[in-house]
Amino acid sequence: MLRNLLFTIGFVLATSLLVFSQTGSGTLKGKIVDKTTKEPISFANIVVEVGGVQVGGSTSDFDGNFQIKPIPPGRVDLKASFVGYKPFMYKGVIIMPDKITFQDLQLETSTTTLQEIEVVEYKVPLISKDQTTSGGTVTSEEISKMANKSATAVATTIGGVTTDANGGISSMRGARTAGTVYYIDGMRVTGSQALPQSAIEQVEVILGGTPAAYGDATGGIINVTTKGPSKEFSGGVDLQTSQYLDAFGYNRLGLNFTGPLVSKKDTLRGTKTPIMGFFIAGDLIYQKDGNPAAFANYKV
Repeated sequence: MLRNLLFTIGFVLATSLLVFSQTGSGTLKGKIVDKTTKEPISFANIVVEVGGVQVGGSTSDFDGNFQIKPIPPGRVDLKASFVGYKPFMYKGVIIMPDKITFQDLQLETSTTTLQEIEVVEYKVPLISKDQTTSGGTVTSEEISKMANKSATAVATTIGGVTTDANGGISSMRGARTAGTVYYIDGMRVTGSQALPQSAIEQVEVILGGTPAAYGDATGGIINVTTKGPSKEFSGGVDLQTSQYLDAFGYNRLGLNFTGPLVSKKDTLRGTKTPIMGFFIAGDLIYQKDGNPAAFANYKV
């Protein structure tokens, strides 16, 4: 009987002052206008936050246009404010690696002095204006609903990716295995692609129209984005098992913890703003038999 034991630990330490790599980061473009008159609003403030920590910002020009880059891929919150208008928040805007996300904003005039914030949930557009490549992207919300959450298993859900008998990637677009290139947070990985499943934020598969930044990929590209720290302490446990349900006996325990490390105190407001945080994720996997026989074997 074959017994396999796999233990993987991932550790990520990030700060809000971190300069993100241009490869793998995204860009946000849009226009901010008056909700009633549709007139552009000049010099409005736009801020991008991840887990309550600011990772970018900009100011609209005379025509109300703005651009923010680089932005770490994943879900971000977009905030906009201007004198005489209600503060506005767009929650869960999805930023794709090496792509431009277009999102326009509309501010409503404020007639009172109350601090009221309009919050709108982001909806994925049907057509992406900056979609110049073929393939697909799977977000953390979609990954959480899958039975197998590893980066390789997620990539196999995209059309054009061929799998072998063990569920791994055998080819992309019919090319050899050597033609598949792996990236994690914009960095090319040539050795093991082992990564805690709890740390995966996005998996992007590029099959055609490969950007020049990725270089010599003859088959396809698998670009994995990991999660970042949060401004509040939190954690999670993920359990999977097929024990006593099949001959594989697959068991997985996933753990993740996140929170702030260093905070800056605002003496005027009496609050603290995180400037450095941590994210720790680990997987413990035990599999009874990775290749069980179809029929029972008897030994004398």
